[in-house]
Amino acid sequence: MNTEPILTETEPTGSGYLKNVRGPSRAFLLLLAAAAVSVFLLITLGGVVRVTDSGLGCPDWPLCHGRLLPPLEFHTIIEYSHRLAASFTSTLVTVAAAIAWWRYRRVRHIVLPLTFALALIGVAAGLGGITVLLELPPTIVTLHLATAELIFALLLATLVWAWRSRRPQRSAADPRVRHGAAAAALTTLVVIISGSYVVGSGAGTACPQWPLCGSGALPSYSAGWLHMVHRLIAAIGALLTVWAALMAWRRRGDSASIGWASALAGGVAIAQVLVGAANPWTGFSAVARAAHLSLATAMWGSFVVLGALSWQPSPDAKVEGRSAIWAVLADYIALTKPRIILLLLVTSLGGMFLAAKGVPPLSTAILVLVGGSLAAGGANALNHYFDQDIDQRMRRTQQRPLPAGRIPPGRALWFGVALNVIAFIMLALGVNLLSALLTLGATVFYVVVYTRWLKRTTTQNIVIGGAAGAVPPLVGWAAITGGLDLPALYLFAIVFFWTPPHFWALALLLRNDYERAHVPMLPVVMGIPETVKSILLHSLILVSITILFFTVQAVGWLYLSGAVLLGAYFLFLSWRLFRTQAISAARHLYLYSLLYLALLFALIIVDSVVAPWPR
Repeated sequence: MNTEPILTETEPTGSGYLKNVRGPSRAFLLLLAAAAVSVFLLITLGGVVRVTDSGLGCPDWPLCHGRLLPPLEFHTIIEYSHRLAASFTSTLVTVAAAIAWWRYRRVRHIVLPLTFALALIGVAAGLGGITVLLELPPTIVTLHLATAELIFALLLATLVWAWRSRRPQRSAADPRVRHGAAAAALTTLVVIISGSYVVGSGAGTACPQWPLCGSGALPSYSAGWLHMVHRLIAAIGALLTVWAALMAWRRRGDSASIGWASALAGGVAIAQVLVGAANPWTGFSAVARAAHLSLATAMWGSFVVLGALSWQPSPDAKVEGRSAIWAVLADYIALTKPRIILLLLVTSLGGMFLAAKGVPPLSTAILVLVGGSLAAGGANALNHYFDQDIDQRMRRTQQRPLPAGRIPPGRALWFGVALNVIAFIMLALGVNLLSALLTLGATVFYVVVYTRWLKRTTTQNIVIGGAAGAVPPLVGWAAITGGLDLPALYLFAIVFFWTPPHFWALALLLRNDYERAHVPMLPVVMGIPETVKSILLHSLILVSITILFFTVQAVGWLYLSGAVLLGAYFLFLSWRLFRTQAISAARHLYLYSLLYLALLFALIIVDSVVAPWPR
């Protein structure tokens, strides 16, 4: 494929836009457009699969009826057509991403979204297989659709930015257009996700009239309530989308393309409302139901386009070479503090195994682990945002993405918020509301109570703030049982009392750094002797709780023997630190504390499988 070279951006004009920039070739733009259209048609075909009840037309995966070419039956042909379309779409996205890395790897606003789109293609394929193998669970079906919608949005945004890089722009769009388009797009995605879940839960036809559910103003049964909640969300979304489209239309003088995009978005929003009403009016005909999803996807895409048109990539939106692209991705991963997440996932998994009295359901475990990872990563990104002043003063953290200036603070903020929104939706729809609320509560407590308040004001910051890190076992338990019981509270207490000796040992190693940053950690304010005394006291409480846990008969002798051995060595290291007050002793305790918690919860997992309670 012949492509035109991309020139590096020239000096920005007073309006902040670029001039004399030649972007990607027309052939590459056509490829992006074909990929976006293919995803749109794939989503539409997925809607056809659902409304014709053809989801299990191919009951196995990746083959169909154990064959590469399936039998010629109606439901099988519909489902197999969807799979073929998915294969074609995946090929287009893969080719586009490969060309981006080959020709346009220095242009961040082209290569990064295509890289994420390619990664999501793999996620979508996996979810598609799980959907069939688990016989269409509504949560997995909803996640499958949401992944496809995100791929669609990434392709559209890339297409718009690539097209605009070929054309000089007169002036920047009003920021209110961008904010309105973003709000409308996000709301539309929520409407799509809620609608998919309603249909998958069997409530898609629960209200036979519109706008009311039936003869009365309110439904009288749970399925009707679920359906009406979707209609309420859709009504709020319709008002917001029409408002955003009108606001953008009034500012069409800034750009003709924004005027066209706002007109398209508004028209599609109105059509979507009419088709939504046509569903009950036509007795939920297959055509109306398929068109409903197709128009919702078009509305989502139109506001993504409007938002992309109203945002111009900054003049420095380029990277020098392939390694720099990986550096950007590595910085965003660093914001999530992945090593901390791994330990939190182990404790969450322990809660699930203990609650399930064995191996938990695979789909639930996957959703909890993925949702928990996103929420924890988002909370850590928000911690980076609010702690950037402290990180600038501490030598250990000066090279983090924000204090080093590699990621703008605003992007880190929205990155953290987005991860938590996705995690909440995933857990609320895929698991249960309690697990989602617990996860959200942990994020709020960690960011607001600990990061913004306790960390800067009291030596007990890590003692109280440790409650946020102790929530994952509760989430795992709630995901299986739908409630909280005494064994779950013991798991919470174990992590809660593990946190102070673990973190104070680290604080001893970083005492000078915390003093330089004016953070009132215990070693800085009370000194080393008081800190090692507190470490020993909390270590005694921790090990006592791990042994007392055996008395509730949730764990067996395997756990007890392991907990005693692990706890004895923990107490030995704490005692040695208390006696010697040596840096080497603090380092040894800190490193062992990480292994200790992981092994303790591994014991809980193994014990739950080998000898499930009650005993």
